Amino acid sequence: MPSGGTVLSIDLSSSAIAATVSRYGLKIPILIDGRLVMPPGAAIGPAGEIYLGLDTTAAMSLPADHRFVDNPTDLLGRPTNAAVGAQPDPVDLLAAVLRHVTHHAAVQVNGPITALTVTVPPSWGPRRCGHVSEAANRAGFPPPALVTAPAALAAYATTLGVTVPTGSCVLICQADPEPAILTVLQTVADGYRELATQQINLDRGLDHHIAQHIIRTATADSDPLRAVTTAPSTNEADCGPALLESVRTARRLLATQDQAPILLPAPRQPAVITRDDVTVAAQPLLDQIPGAVDELLDAADIDKTHLANVILRPALGVPTLAEALTAAAGITPTLIDHPHALADGALSLTTTHQPGPAAAARLPRVRLRVGDLTGALLLGACSLALLLQAVLTADISTYSTWVVGVRTSLPQLGAAGALVMLTAFAVAHLAPTTWLAGTSAASTPEPTTGSLIRRGYLTAAVGGAITAALYGLATGTAVRFDYTPYLKWTLGAALPLAACAALVAATAPRISADDLPSWLAMARPAITHAITATAGIYLMRAALTLTTPIHTNNIAGIAGSIGAALLGVATALTMSRSRTIRAITAPGLAIGYALVFTVDTTSALIVGYLAALTWWGIRLTGHTLRLAFAQSGTALGRVTDRPGG
Repeated sequence: MPSGGTVLSIDLSSSAIAATVSRYGLKIPILIDGRLVMPPGAAIGPAGEIYLGLDTTAAMSLPADHRFVDNPTDLLGRPTNAAVGAQPDPVDLLAAVLRHVTHHAAVQVNGPITALTVTVPPSWGPRRCGHVSEAANRAGFPPPALVTAPAALAAYATTLGVTVPTGSCVLICQADPEPAILTVLQTVADGYRELATQQINLDRGLDHHIAQHIIRTATADSDPLRAVTTAPSTNEADCGPALLESVRTARRLLATQDQAPILLPAPRQPAVITRDDVTVAAQPLLDQIPGAVDELLDAADIDKTHLANVILRPALGVPTLAEALTAAAGITPTLIDHPHALADGALSLTTTHQPGPAAAARLPRVRLRVGDLTGALLLGACSLALLLQAVLTADISTYSTWVVGVRTSLPQLGAAGALVMLTAFAVAHLAPTTWLAGTSAASTPEPTTGSLIRRGYLTAAVGGAITAALYGLATGTAVRFDYTPYLKWTLGAALPLAACAALVAATAPRISADDLPSWLAMARPAITHAITATAGIYLMRAALTLTTPIHTNNIAGIAGSIGAALLGVATALTMSRSRTIRAITAPGLAIGYALVFTVDTTSALIVGYLAALTWWGIRLTGHTLRLAFAQSGTALGRVTDRPGG
């Protein structure tokens, strides 16, 4: 696909439908009807209306004149029976599914879908693949790119760090959905080549085997339910839809807990199922794994030494399947149970994205909410709190009606100026991912992410510096004294950060669209660290001046030391992103600051925090330059991304 396109990947090979959008190199999981995955079931009303996203539980409450289809893809390729009235057209049902998922994707990414990628089972041939293309055509899309589920799983595994050298083989086991499918793939230059595939068929589904096991252990020999479940049949409905759905629910619960209830048909009491019960019931599947693996390797004309890795898409609630694969293949499998794994992996194989710069990309944006401004408002409040405390606690000397001297904490005014710049950074950080009004009209196209970054950070540089200057002027006006020393501190502390914001505005639009998410995460100011520093500075000043909340000398020393310790912690957290360095330096600086706190050392402690804030801005700027000029960023990388830096 060309750079800048929007490709929707839909997984039709799993037990639930998942979708992911690739836009400018970013993979965005799609919520379908508010859910990460959509059940594949569909209902058809008497007038031909189609209802999608239904599971078997919802199907039990359908009116009698509605027809339920468990999975429209199961009908593809089957001969049409003219004797069955009102038989649904599976291609029309699949087209409705594609339209439904595509609609949610277009709404979520705020733009049209330009291409489709569909993940299909490996057993599908030209007939059913042709039906998928016809369904896409009926839904208003060109023929989609089709990727088999094993290839999608293998491609997704590579994004997790699994390495499969070119020419080597990988064994894929997809146990979701049933029946389990084993596939051997060989890596080639342009993807994967399927060498062999094999299904592991059971006489009945795994849910039915679990239901049989529970009935045998929880009912009496004379219970008629036993006769129903042991009668030879391939119809899982013999156990009853409600019982099988209860089994599926219990399997989902066993993923996070040791036991789960299963509702047996009345008047029987509910039974309790454990993971051991599932293992016993799944033994027919587990017993076939060794022979199936050997037959598959023979069919692929390889042996176990050719396997570079084994990848398992596990069956729900059957953890021993991984152990069986390990024993059969001699390699511990890589487990992949992410619901969007196949959709993401298919995109990795079908998209030919060339990372473009942020100047040409458009990240998905959401409406700005009051909650999004919380961080910026808190930083602004911290800045104002330090400014007001410095002004209100100033010691003003007068002669007659003239002010002849003012004593206040100049570094604290500098901290107020630096925090107002940090507030401007927080506001600028919202620009690329939020919008204030409705979506752009065709006559006013949506600005690119690079343009939003440039405008946001340039405004932050100018606006923050001006506000810091106003702080200095306002302080001089409030104490009725020469504003020069105050302006030097407020503006002097803010200007380094303003220069960093200006450099970011000039260079960030050159960052590759693929690197934008990680860059935005790093560019977000650390609100908690700033609040901690503000609390520390405020307590130290209050302890020295005996002002709110400190009113007696008895607690002034303790409160001042606590404030110094908080400032030390904030300084350590601001200086480095490394957890190890933070764990070492934060306690050390906290104790050291608390021990050396006096009226003479307060200014030095605050200056240390200002230096840490400036280093944060320099580090962000260096990281931005390294990403914007990747070829010449090695030297900057040594500074900005040192181990523990």
